[in-house]
Amino acid sequence: MQSEIGVLILAAGASRRLGRPKANLQWCGKSLLAHTISQGRRLGSPLHVVTGSHYPLIRFRSVDQPDRWVFNARWPEGMASSLQAGLMSMPGSVKGVYVLLVDQPAIEACFWSGLITAVERSGGGQPVAADLGGFVGAPAYLPRWLWPDIMDLQGDAGAGKLLRSNGAIAVPAPGAKVDVDTRADWLALRQSDRTALNGSE
Repeated sequence: MQSEIGVLILAAGASRRLGRPKANLQWCGKSLLAHTISQGRRLGSPLHVVTGSHYPLIRFRSVDQPDRWVFNARWPEGMASSLQAGLMSMPGSVKGVYVLLVDQPAIEACFWSGLITAVERSGGGQPVAADLGGFVGAPAYLPRWLWPDIMDLQGDAGAGKLLRSNGAIAVPAPGAKVDVDTRADWLALRQSDRTALNGSE
């Protein structure tokens, strides 16, 4: 675990297209949020979860707990405000943060080891992000020098454009493009998981 690098999990959205909080969906015996917290614990410390809509329900339904819950009152403005709230919650000793989303449970283990290796090789000074097939995005590592530019983002803009313009190191990320936005997405993901399990028997 890299103690100088924090972890942010963004879970503030309303999940309108899904119709219920995606953070509370069950995956492998725990909620998507608890699953993401568990993964984040392997990356760094401290670990903060940014919430907005559906808080405090999300908090009380999560078996795993972060080091800090960050409530973003501006969550209706979009993802940028949640990312900014998370960065502002980090202590001054942190030189960068990993940013994770709750709706990417299908990411394969090889990505996380590749992400950590890329960050370590750069000394924590270079942005690193998932290769999403022609562009980069979350999960990602954001060094502290990039944060002032992130504070200028608005609306639903994430850090993707800044990652690209600042030469982020792209790490192969099998499964990262499979996210959960609708009920159909969720059913397809669960079906693929069952198919994989049956195929291994």
